[in-house]
Amino acid sequence: MKDRGIIKWQPFNSLIPSQILINSILKDKRKVKKPVLSLDQLYQLNNLVIECFYNNLEVNIKYYKNNQINFIKGQITKIDRNNQFIYVNDNLKLHFSQLLQIYT
Repeated sequence: MKDRGIIKWQPFNSLIPSQILINSILKDKRKVKKPVLSLDQLYQLNNLVIECFYNNLEVNIKYYKNNQINFIKGQITKIDRNNQFIYVNDNLKLHFSQLLQIYT
């Protein structure tokens, strides 16, 4: 049996109240739970952040924000150890708890 995908929802999009409900259900389906990192992974992530910052390396960062996993490429420009934030390309501020993985 083949699923028709989005085609089966098209007749319901003509009704505004049901369209809002369907869109909210589809949005909830796309939500992702935050992965849990072990202490070893957190320690390794911390070391990578510091190494990449001091060596001015360009990195690919995988982070969790707004129930989604996102990616960004750039340089770590600032580390705020007191508040546990890192700044990427001077325009993105990430809390250390949002970081999932760093690639060099």
